[in-house]
Order: sequence, then structure tokens, then C-alpha cells
Amino acid sequence: MIRETLRRVRRNHALEHATVTFMLDEGVQGPLGGYSTPWGFIIAGRLSAEQLARIVDNALESLSEGRSELAISPHCGTNMAVAALFSGVLTRLVLGRERRGRWKRLPLVLAAVVVGAVLSRPVGNAIQKRFTTLSEMDGLEIISIQKIWPGDEPRLHRVRTRMP
Repeated sequence: MIRETLRRVRRNHALEHATVTFMLDEGVQGPLGGYSTPWGFIIAGRLSAEQLARIVDNALESLSEGRSELAISPHCGTNMAVAALFSGVLTRLVLGRERRGRWKRLPLVLAAVVVGAVLSRPVGNAIQKRFTTLSEMDGLEIISIQKIWPGDEPRLHRVRTRMP
């Protein structure tokens, strides 16, 4: 049961990423973001439910046709978490335990943060590909798309999905 739940989240996460990619391609203004669950995902962006429905359909069709690269996003929280982890670990290594002379090591700390950020991209993408997304849609269907925020801005929509 847990394995199936994770597969559902990973597929919805892939569809969420593909959806954001198509939103960016269409010039949808930020803030943009999403959050995936086993039952679909929530997406933020300045667009109507009708426009989102068209974009989600295009994203699903593209993933179903094998465009697996759409499942990986440079803007994913996975990449941000990996960047923070790498930067923190490298900074700690540079600073060591000695408290004296830390200010003199500031350039090394900045370099550690940059190296952590640079390394995070390929590692984060690999983690997305292997663990946090699944581009194989295998009959995934869109059940509904509805606005869930009462005001005009920001616009939040819930995209509900079903898998066989």
C-alpha cells in the first residue's frame, strides 16, 4: 500500500512539473508552485481554471508520449533541499571546529556555498528522476480542476487525478 501511494505521488509530481513547464512556456506570471499528493496536486499561478485545464491536458499528453524530461524541474524543492544540504555540509567542513579565525575563512565559506549550489543541480535532478518523480503515466486521468482560493490573487487550483 505504501509503495502504491508513493507511485501515485511520484506520478502526480511529474505531472505537476510538466504543468509548470507549460505554464512558463505560455508566459503565466508567478508566483508559481505546486504540491503533489496521491490524489493529484495543488498548483499556484495567475491563470484561469480553463487555461490550466488545457495546460494540464498538454502536459499529460506529452508525458504519455514519452517526454520524460518534463518530469524533472530545476525549480523543484528537491533541488533546493539538496543545495541547502550540500552548502551546509561544505560550510561546516570549511569552518571546522576552531572558532578563531572564522572571519578570515569567509571567502572559503562563500565558495563552499557556491560549490554546493552548483553540485546540487545534477544531484537534485538525479534524485528527482530516481525517487521523487515518475514520468510513466500508465493510464492516469484528470478527474477535475477547481479553484480553491476565494480571492483573485494568488490563484490556487486543485488538480485531482485517478490512476487505474
